[in-house]
Amino acid sequence: MKILAISQRVENVSDYDEKRDCLDQRWAYLVRKLGFLPYPLSNLISPEEIVESINISAIILTGGNSIYRFDKDAQDSSRERDLFEERLIRIAIEEKIPVVGICRGMQIINTFFNGSISKIENHVGTRHKLNFTNKYLKERSRDVNSYHKWCIEEPGLGESLFPLALAEDGTIESFYHKELPIFGIMWHPEREEPFNQNDLNLIKGFVE
Repeated sequence: MKILAISQRVENVSDYDEKRDCLDQRWAYLVRKLGFLPYPLSNLISPEEIVESINISAIILTGGNSIYRFDKDAQDSSRERDLFEERLIRIAIEEKIPVVGICRGMQIINTFFNGSISKIENHVGTRHKLNFTNKYLKERSRDVNSYHKWCIEEPGLGESLFPLALAEDGTIESFYHKELPIFGIMWHPEREEPFNQNDLNLIKGFVE
């Protein structure tokens, strides 16, 4: 079975004096639904060593954790995760491994390609409508979940990245790279019950 590597959020658990890499269990169900074996990645292991040792078919960069350089005061920021994922994107490009960014994962991809993110209100714990460009999707619009306080505005879109979906306020909710097998979405497909088949088709189209 093909392996799909998944990045993990970093959490400080004060009650146990522990720093944990962790992953929502729903990701395991979604990845198996895609036909892959999920492989969680440690934020402390060299991405180069991981790619050299494991035959990874695709990578998902998951949500969680603020990006440190944009929100240094955030309690949930993690510099080690930022550095790990940036190195992981770089080696994925070198090895031609598809990369999918989810929420924060989309944001870190955007900043990797010299884009920026901006704070936004009314996008946390809600649902809103998206309009799609139809490049990779048959649907024109639908409602999605939303859990992000940072967004990507058109002037902040990274180099060689093109919009796939826009929220009604004009912020970019999905993009793809012009030449590389890289794309991102701001909503969380793993939090839909049941999983949305359009989300599965979209992700599968990039990772297969």
